Amino acid sequence: MIDNLTRQLLTKYLPNDPRLQQEPLQAVTAITKSEAPPVQHLAAKSALGVLQEVAGMVIIMSSNDYTEGVIFKALREFNTQHPELMSRSFTLPVAQSGIPVGSWVFITQEED
Repeated sequence: MIDNLTRQLLTKYLPNDPRLQQEPLQAVTAITKSEAPPVQHLAAKSALGVLQEVAGMVIIMSSNDYTEGVIFKALREFNTQHPELMSRSFTLPVAQSGIPVGSWVFITQEED
């Protein structure tokens, strides 16, 4: 089973991906703020469905898995929709802690 973020990204940028054909869409259920469980930790999954967190950063899209154009388009769209998170959402200018250069990462620790 693929998560919703991966499904949305695949639908938008790789609509012919075979993983989209394998699973039927599940009905979306609305959750109000009062019903939603508290978020403990920001989690993102790679295309392989494996959680990747290194040195306080969650890898959203690895440059090993996606082209530069796809990463920048998704990053720009996310940062436009969530300007309050823009300072924590960016591509790496250099390889760091085994994360390849150009990967989209999200800093999980807020600055004081």
